[in-house]
Amino acid sequence: MRIAILCNDRIALPALHQLLATGLVIAVGVPALNRQIRLLAESACARSNVPVQGFRKHTIAAELPEWITRYRPDVVLVKTFPWLIPAEVIHIPRYGFINFHYAPLPEWRGSNPLFWMIRNQATAGAVTVHEMTEVFDAGPVLLQQPVPLMPDVNFGLFYTQLAYAGVHASGMLLNGLLSGTLQKKEQDPVKARWYGKPAVEDLFINWKTMNAGEINALVNACNPWNKGAATRWNDWLFGISHAAVIDQPGGEKLPGTVLSIDAGQGLTIACKDGKAIRAEVVYCEEGFYPGHKMATFGLQQGHQLT
Repeated sequence: MRIAILCNDRIALPALHQLLATGLVIAVGVPALNRQIRLLAESACARSNVPVQGFRKHTIAAELPEWITRYRPDVVLVKTFPWLIPAEVIHIPRYGFINFHYAPLPEWRGSNPLFWMIRNQATAGAVTVHEMTEVFDAGPVLLQQPVPLMPDVNFGLFYTQLAYAGVHASGMLLNGLLSGTLQKKEQDPVKARWYGKPAVEDLFINWKTMNAGEINALVNACNPWNKGAATRWNDWLFGISHAAVIDQPGGEKLPGTVLSIDAGQGLTIACKDGKAIRAEVVYCEEGFYPGHKMATFGLQQGHQLT
């Protein structure tokens, strides 16, 4: 079998290394302007003498058919790629283009489901492998590799777990293609939901409307890529990077109120449901600190976060 791979993100690298080791990969393509992934892919592929080609959005409709014709892959594995594959190209390889989507389908379609899964406190993740069509994330599912989404897991750890689940899913797919045992399952459009890149306001804690569990989930969804969930005090912006939910001591206070800020109790902040958040790690322009170190910048017990 001759395999070509399109990728655009580090989440694909463990599977890329595994597939290169099989000797079946004959070409790799990446977006030309994604310098980081191009360098990483070139480094991995150099040891196997596999060529890496950079594609650009405005020329991919012409370049991709030529790439397919030159390397004649039996299948193209797509592991995060930002653009739709032109319709006239999808069915040229024997097994077509097969996408690895790092979330359950059809419930979690879109370009950034990982953030929303953690933010919305989902409990089950997956790597979904499906045939590509002219619609993003909509083709028949070939297999799913479940990945439990444990409480308090952050974006970075879940991302790594999905990356290595993608290795296992790649092996399952190749075995299924070679043995002819894969069974297609059409996606139910009624269950389909789309999740795109979060807006700036999605990254801010709303102390008035969010309970402690929701705040903690947002903190985890923003760690490490956004350095934490954003909050304000007197127009000063900082992020809560790691937190824990605790019982609110001393009776219920106005949400966002600093209940303590010392080395013993840490930085604890009242939430609307009688619980509190202990901000164990915070981020500001000066660096990462234990929460109670925000006292150095003037934050005190009784102050109100917004």
